[in-house]
Formats: sequence, C-alpha cells, structure tokens
Amino acid sequence: MATPNSRRQRELARQQARAAASVEARDRARRRQRLAAGGVVFLIVLALLGAYIGATKSSDSTSSSTTLPSGPTTSALPNSGITPPAASPGAALTGATPCPAEDGSSPRTTSFAEAPSMCIDTTHFYRAVISTTEGDLSIQLDAGRTPTTVNDFVVLSRYHFYDGQPVTNITNRKSFTVGLKFTTPTTMFDIPNEIAPAGQIFTPGAIAMVGTGGVRSASRGQFLIATFELAADLDDANTAFGTMLDGFDTLLAINALGSKSGQPTGVVTITGITVTQSGQIPR
Repeated sequence: MATPNSRRQRELARQQARAAASVEARDRARRRQRLAAGGVVFLIVLALLGAYIGATKSSDSTSSSTTLPSGPTTSALPNSGITPPAASPGAALTGATPCPAEDGSSPRTTSFAEAPSMCIDTTHFYRAVISTTEGDLSIQLDAGRTPTTVNDFVVLSRYHFYDGQPVTNITNRKSFTVGLKFTTPTTMFDIPNEIAPAGQIFTPGAIAMVGTGGVRSASRGQFLIATFELAADLDDANTAFGTMLDGFDTLLAINALGSKSGQPTGVVTITGITVTQSGQIPR
C-alpha cells in the first residue's frame, strides 16, 4: 500500500507536469503569434514596395487615371538588352600599388600588377557615395568585418577605376553588377574573400564583391548591389561588405532597366565614387 508521503509526491509530480505542459502550450501559442505577425509584416512590406513602384511607374500616365499599375514583373521584361559601351582605359601600375590620395587627386588607373597594402583605418566605418547616371547611392562600408574587401574597394574608387564603367548586368528585383565582365582591358590583382563561416543572406541595398572562378573565391574588383526582395537568392560566394544608407529612387531607376537575360536595356554609367572615413566601429 502506498504511504501518504508517496501519494503526496506523486500528486506533486503530476501538478508539476501539468504546470510545465501549460507553460509549453503558452510558449507554442506565442511562437505561432510571432510567426504569424512576422508573415503579415513581410506581406505588408512587399505590398507597400509594389505600390511604391507602381506609383513611380504611374508618373508617365495621365493625371486623370485613378488606378495604379502593379509593380514590374519578370514576364513584362524584354527578352534581351544591350551591350553597354566600353569605358576608356586609364593609367597602368606595373610595380607595387601605393595608397591613392584621400582627396581623390590620384590619376585614373585601371591596370594593377599587385594588391595594395592596407590603406584604411579598420577601426572606422567608411561612407561611399556612388554617383551614377540614374542618381546617387550612399553606402556604409564595414571595415571592421571585411577589412581587405573594403580596402580593395576604397583603393580602386580613389584611383577612379570605376569612373566611366557601365552597369553590365541588371537582374530584375535582385541585383545589378558593375564589371561582371569589364569591357576594357584591365589587369586586376586578386584578394581573398571574407565571407562569414556561417554564410550570409543578402538584403536589399547590400553591396558585395563578386567572387570569381568558384565557390567562395577571391574577388577581382567586380561589385554588385542587391536591389529588392529577390536579393536573398544571391550566391553567398560574393563577399558582402556594406549596406545602403540612401538611394532608394536610384535602385528603382536602375532596376527598371533590366531584361530577362540580365543585359541592361539602357546605359547606366558610374560617374564617380567618393569615399570618406566616418564613425568609429563599436567594439
């Protein structure tokens, strides 16, 4: 026969089990609520994005129209685009690559024999303003997480390597690329990638150096900027090294010049890139 003490222990155990089950049920309900709320927010963001793009497109219609067109779709894109004109070549460096002048006074150089030494302060963020024929993009560069990649981009920008280079690929609602295949003869050094071991997921406005040759390979100067919701499909072999601070209208304008093949339907050119040191990176 069970003693009163053992009966009390069993009853206490049952009470504890019921309490634990109740807590777990509440936790599951909260998780479901959070997931549902996140899904609603995601759908709202996509709806607002489509409405914004539709409103931008509608500026070409008559003022009497009361119905906004839907955002651009892949099926509405032309099948092919154009091959942008080549940029003119600049000077060539045959030996070591010295650090360029911070004030932008170094001559335009498009051929390099060696990678540069470290020319930036890796304890600070850098801000790049990428000027294009469709508008400007303001980008924050993370020199703390990807010092070699940021240094590469800053050095090339201050040597005006990208000046006059066209956007060579526009994948609708995903990304556009500068120098997917450079259209002028260049000699470019390799740098190692700096991809996080856990991988990365691209978000709209992210800037990345394009990998070459294989998975997680070194970069040779080509960069891409993620645009809209398909950015998450980008290959994580590209090293993300910064994110956009301003320039949404410019993203819209460039995205509108895409085609099914990825060739742009109009010429978009980099007119200049200025890079300045900004705030200190928190440690």
